Amino acid sequence: MRDSNPILFVSKKLGKLVKVWRERNTLGLLKFLYRRSLEKIRGRISYQKWIARDRLTKTDLAAAQRAIEQWSLRPTFSIVMPVYNVEARWLEKAIQSVQNQLYPDWELCLADDASPKPHIKRILTHYSKLDSRIKVVFRPKNGQIVAASNTALELATGDYIALLDHDDELAINALFENAKLINEHPDADFIYSDEDKMDTRGRRIDPFFKPDWSPDYFHACMYTCHLAVYRTNLVRAIGGFRAGFDGAQDYDLVLRVAEKTQNIYHIPKILYHWRVIPASVTANGEEAKPWAYDAARRALEEMLARSPYPGVVETVVDRPGFWRVRRHIIGAPLISIIIPSAGKGTTTPEGDFIAVENCIRRLQERSTYRKFEVVLVDGYDIPDETLAKIMPPSEGPAEPMIRLVRCQEPFNFAHRINQGAAHANGEFLLLLNDDTEVITPDWLESMLEFAQQKEVGAVGAKLLYPDGKIQHGGVMVLDGNPGHAYHRFDQDHPGYYCSNLVNRNYLAVTAACLMLRRDIFQQVGGMDEIFPLNYNDVDLCLKVHQAGYRNVVVPYAQLIHYESLSRQPGLQPKEWETLNKKWQDYFKQLNGDPYYNPNLSQRAVTFELW
Repeated sequence: MRDSNPILFVSKKLGKLVKVWRERNTLGLLKFLYRRSLEKIRGRISYQKWIARDRLTKTDLAAAQRAIEQWSLRPTFSIVMPVYNVEARWLEKAIQSVQNQLYPDWELCLADDASPKPHIKRILTHYSKLDSRIKVVFRPKNGQIVAASNTALELATGDYIALLDHDDELAINALFENAKLINEHPDADFIYSDEDKMDTRGRRIDPFFKPDWSPDYFHACMYTCHLAVYRTNLVRAIGGFRAGFDGAQDYDLVLRVAEKTQNIYHIPKILYHWRVIPASVTANGEEAKPWAYDAARRALEEMLARSPYPGVVETVVDRPGFWRVRRHIIGAPLISIIIPSAGKGTTTPEGDFIAVENCIRRLQERSTYRKFEVVLVDGYDIPDETLAKIMPPSEGPAEPMIRLVRCQEPFNFAHRINQGAAHANGEFLLLLNDDTEVITPDWLESMLEFAQQKEVGAVGAKLLYPDGKIQHGGVMVLDGNPGHAYHRFDQDHPGYYCSNLVNRNYLAVTAACLMLRRDIFQQVGGMDEIFPLNYNDVDLCLKVHQAGYRNVVVPYAQLIHYESLSRQPGLQPKEWETLNKKWQDYFKQLNGDPYYNPNLSQRAVTFELW
């Protein structure tokens, strides 16, 4: 086990602060430090209050015992624990956390990886004699974590395996909650829960309240982590843990499991406590176990090699353990960019401009992907002089092509998008507001990487206000109320576990910049014109999600959004009621937004407990 390097750790922290200072000057740095410190303090206070509310009562424990007696399924869990040179106190606490489980049908499979410290054998032998459910094997030669895990796996006879590190702890109800879910969903092949960290004094900190299964977020980071429970037969069928992936063996395992099954479930409860000690990744990040990150990258690269959508893996700057998976574009498909417009202008610090003229000029100048056409949908509102600047000359080919579609009906955003789609030639449609301005040149490629995948539906971008604050980073629907994630946060704010910096699944994205395949648009019937101004994009994304596709936001595709230049902001009468009436059954079926966590605040999409 390598020692962490505190000097390197501190130097990286200082380097980040210097970068912030250069970008924002001294006052900006002070504001940055104040905000981050306040967030951390408020988060810790809120979590301690949450823990106090979430404690199991005697009534809860009695109800759990009654439930166990009534279950028709009593799965046995084989808890796989590789052991190597861990301190005695942490090893004993880990074993005792298994012994304390409310659910009794378990076996603990321990494999010591030839630990030189003598207390290891003494402790393991002692506990194996105390409880026949505790099995121990002592490896004659050190083989590292993959070899030790596979040795422990050989001892397993249960229906499911659960993974426990030798210095962590299970919550008392960990196996009970998993058995409960299996009784409700006997098809479950892979189950993961929420988790937190525990310091050396036993204080619980840094909870991670996770989304339901989110493949694109998983490709950005190993977010499922602990507690992970797998169907034993499936793990054996794919060959168990693979040699050469020590430190990221769980990540590699889930990547392969997810290729074999869609029966993946999430329990939104803290069932695992990850011990923060100097040698753990949780303590010092990349400096603690750098080889773990190398293995994670190789696991992703091999996943891409097996995928019908190959590509490359890039690191996220200053975020060890977070990745950008980039898929190669298949062929050179035509993208039809549909822009409804009324030809309105605005005033900015850079001067006055006509929104649609600026929008088209910027996407033509800055877009590196050139296989696109623009379908401009107008209600006879755009002035002739503006059209003269936008439209190509009548003689000779124009690249890219701009087509004008005119509507006589009163303004209805959904109707105009549908009209534009009817006149589009592209295999992919990109809905785009005329009050947007492209920032990142490869925005089309970044979105097309996802839209081309058969399982993906709507793809959104990160939209910023002119002052750099976030306007859109994904839409979540909380208690029937759609809201933009991280609205008005700083552009570079990492978000909840870096979810503002990496590709992530959301229930909906804004139609101000939305790409999807034409066949999906047609399959779901296009935009519902009962939503003339608002919620037509949320409704479209809900239809896409209900049809079995997943939606995703790509923060690497960035645009400025001069919001509501083309119409007055605010909701129209009955719009919210119409949305909720139409989707009330599906909202009940979803039981909340699957990409948010029910433990987090339902008042705003800020991923906070308060």
